[in-house]
Amino acid sequence: MEKNFFTTLRVAFPVASVWFGAVVGPSMVSGAFAIVYFAPYGAWGVIFPMLAMAIAAVVIGMGANIARRFQAYEYNLYSKKLYGRFAKILSPILEIYMLIAMCVGGSAVIAMSAVFFLDLFGIPEFAGAVIMSAICIVLVLWGDVLVRYASSVMSVVMIAGLVVLAVLIISQRGAAMADIMENWYVPEEASVKAGAVGAIALGLSNCCNALTLSSVEQKVKNKRECAAIGVLSFIMSSMAFILSTLMVLPYCPEALTDTIPVLNIIKDYLIENVPWLHTIYVVTMILALISSGVPQLHAVASRLEKIYPRKWKSKLRKNALSGVLYFAVCIVVSFLGLEKIINYGYSFLGYAAIPLLAVPICILWPVIWKKKGTKYSV
Repeated sequence: MEKNFFTTLRVAFPVASVWFGAVVGPSMVSGAFAIVYFAPYGAWGVIFPMLAMAIAAVVIGMGANIARRFQAYEYNLYSKKLYGRFAKILSPILEIYMLIAMCVGGSAVIAMSAVFFLDLFGIPEFAGAVIMSAICIVLVLWGDVLVRYASSVMSVVMIAGLVVLAVLIISQRGAAMADIMENWYVPEEASVKAGAVGAIALGLSNCCNALTLSSVEQKVKNKRECAAIGVLSFIMSSMAFILSTLMVLPYCPEALTDTIPVLNIIKDYLIENVPWLHTIYVVTMILALISSGVPQLHAVASRLEKIYPRKWKSKLRKNALSGVLYFAVCIVVSFLGLEKIINYGYSFLGYAAIPLLAVPICILWPVIWKKKGTKYSV
């Protein structure tokens, strides 16, 4: 029994870690997601991350079982198997959905970069957006190996920085946080129903990771390991979102008006007593922005590579052009503002994921297998 447990853990943990690395990005480090989806609802802001990540984890766990059953460890093959006879119609729609998802994520990164460089260095927002775009393009131009290495290193340092920030920021107002939880404080103007709907939409917006994670699920051999992927993904990601929310919640309602609330919390409340905390935040935030922007550009460049003329042999040239096009779109969208991108962009992705991903993964294929007499569980 113990041997089976550790064998399952060895298979499931690396997959869950890939998703965790993608989730723990600048939106979490900055508190941007927290002030939109969680913190406005008081004590419920600690519960809603679990609701959001539970939905995402179920889809990811069941999606791993589809990859296992069909031996589909590549995006295009996965979508063909997922949609079956309807793949010719639905796969192109899914491809458009994935590109929109990457543009939403990239636009959020650029919008945060613009505000971050403005607040920190006084650099105009457009210039800050261009600087971050250039950094991401340069990293991608050096190819797959550098992207994977840089992302791995940055993720480790970024997570460590997030933990240090969280401990110091939360401890500064521990009494206020305890009062919120003990009295289950919820602002009068807050709609718990609206908060729950938003959390559900955020969770569904992560459904696309069921496809992207298939590329690292080759070692998944049984349904128990698929279940473990879902459980570990839920635990790791929900705890990270809760941590991000706890950093902001004791400083509300003032923090809700800030685009990057954690930065302003440090400057307004902590920098005098802990001057080095500002440096930790700057390093962590820059790494978070890069570690989020680089993989998204890399994924877009891989998809766009096939549309270029065959006579273009240089991959460097293709990636450079893809990077310029991608970030040009992201910069334009970023002018909408970070809050609107997070609120409306991710909500759209969540609702669109219901028919495209959640229904076929969690309902249609389980029903088909059951009718065929195949036991299905995740």
